[in-house]
Amino acid sequence: MLSLRDLQQELGRSLLVPSDAAVLGPGFQTYVGNVFGNWVKALACAYPIARQLVGEPFFEGLARAYAVAHPSPSGDLNEFGAHFPAFVARYPQTQDLPYLPDVAKMEWLAHRAHFAADPPRFDPARLAGIPPAQYGALPLRLAPGSCLLHSAWPLARIWEIHQEGYAGELSVDFSSPPGRFLVFRPAWRVTVESLALGDCRFLAAANIGATLGEALEAAAAADPQFDCASALARWMAKGVLTL
Repeated sequence: MLSLRDLQQELGRSLLVPSDAAVLGPGFQTYVGNVFGNWVKALACAYPIARQLVGEPFFEGLARAYAVAHPSPSGDLNEFGAHFPAFVARYPQTQDLPYLPDVAKMEWLAHRAHFAADPPRFDPARLAGIPPAQYGALPLRLAPGSCLLHSAWPLARIWEIHQEGYAGELSVDFSSPPGRFLVFRPAWRVTVESLALGDCRFLAAANIGATLGEALEAAAAADPQFDCASALARWMAKGVLTL
């Protein structure tokens, strides 16, 4: 009969090598199967587009391989998939899908945005007591869950055609030039949007805590056609920027 310590060690090992769970009996086999099943379901929830792209059977095998390499250190399964994009990039059987790691990065950012705190509502009345000459010194920041992403692949288009209820054309131009994207949650639903260069520089400056003046200067230097006033109004209306 196994001692308690040996039993615990065998249980821990069997979580990483499920085929070895038979040593512990059918009850433990069921437990191990349930653990892996929950891990696979958690990844499927966080990466639904990746699952659609590779198909259900392949995704389950990929998820189980990931679970062996990165067993969950937390009881919160919402955190389980953090290393999945890097794992996909290294996985031998996904090398013929070069866009898949970036799709996974996008989905993880979207997953985090979904659970992010609600951004504070901007009240224009806050500006009433600030002289217009001092507006440029106002500190900017991106709302919780808003993230920038660069990719060689058309991520916004891939995101669009995989959304529930989408009924348009399904073609994707994989020859399109590298792009800049914003993952954010304007209301209750996460979205992915392509960015012009000026908007990207503006939001990137806000992301590192630049002032309004510094962010606008960075955007204008990158794109002389950048419209400062409309950009500021647009991103604040979408809840991406906070002051």
